[in-house]
Amino acid sequence: MNSERKHILLVVRWPVGGIRTFLKYLIAFFPAENYRFSVIGVSTEGMGALREELGDLIERWVLIPADGRVVLRLSMEARSLYKQYEFDAVHAHGFTSVIACLFLGLTSRARFICTSHDVLNPQQFRGAKGWIRRAILVAALARCSVVHSVSHDAEANLLSEFPAVRRKSRVISNGVNVELFSAAQPVDLHAAHGIDRDVKIVGFFGRFMGQKGFKYLIGAIESLAHQDDAPPLHVICFGSGAFIREEQIEIRRRGLESSFTFSPFIPDVSGAMKGCDLIAMPSLWEACPLQPMEALCAGVPFVGTDCIGLREVLFNTPAIVVKSGDATALANGVLQCLKLGREPFEAFSGEARERFNVCQTASGVYDMYEKVLN
Repeated sequence: MNSERKHILLVVRWPVGGIRTFLKYLIAFFPAENYRFSVIGVSTEGMGALREELGDLIERWVLIPADGRVVLRLSMEARSLYKQYEFDAVHAHGFTSVIACLFLGLTSRARFICTSHDVLNPQQFRGAKGWIRRAILVAALARCSVVHSVSHDAEANLLSEFPAVRRKSRVISNGVNVELFSAAQPVDLHAAHGIDRDVKIVGFFGRFMGQKGFKYLIGAIESLAHQDDAPPLHVICFGSGAFIREEQIEIRRRGLESSFTFSPFIPDVSGAMKGCDLIAMPSLWEACPLQPMEALCAGVPFVGTDCIGLREVLFNTPAIVVKSGDATALANGVLQCLKLGREPFEAFSGEARERFNVCQTASGVYDMYEKVLN
């Protein structure tokens, strides 16, 4: 490899969901003639998939165990790596990652960039522990040359908690591999999962955690099961997460086992998305989700909530937008989306490919690097 290319260390505490996909798209489409990348992160299923997808595009992988000392291990490894290679910049992905870089920031002249992949909740900073958490994050962000938000909603949320960051704040919106999703061949999900052809398939692509609002989708499906004018529905879940068992227990408690299928992890969901009759995203908050971009590029009917981040992506698209945290509204949105059909979404897919092209994101990050380093 050309050692004269600038060397960026990517620090990734949570290599799951949106962060993993963001990095997969960004690195694959990055104008890499002048840059090379190394990654330090946590050894997880998502990181394993990322490593397979990016392969030789990453010069060096340093993975640490997913145990109870992750932040400390990240901190020590980042410091050790920097002493060995003196990276031109350290790019932390997520607030926990930038906190893990604080020791390196206080003991070196490294240049830092932080990409915010989530939104902040005021409850995170309440009480004595919250005050300490805020102080540490303030110190970590102060060491950054740029704090990159992936949407205008996410930036507004960040500045509401840390207004001093405004002078170094920059928005570069997320993007996706538009050709992958527009050209994907639909998977026959009815055949793959033994589902009758007259049943409409609702796709859920997300982690099982509180913010994703999966319990409201359960409530919506239960409500629709008792409506005479509603078609038969089956939800196929493509995802994982800490609370998947709790969600499965709730489904059984409500007697809805026959209406839900949980698919094993698959790194490429493009064909599965195209095989759905619609995709539902009942999130309570997001920074800038990739899932609706992918679905809209694929021309798949989509219903999502009006929560922060998601509303920005869905604005001025044919997607059905419903109130977040409301199972009844979601049920009505599902019916409305099915009635609308596939045609308006397929017609919009060309515009979606222009709007959400990750090449624009990669170009923006390249410009950000150039300004920080030059």
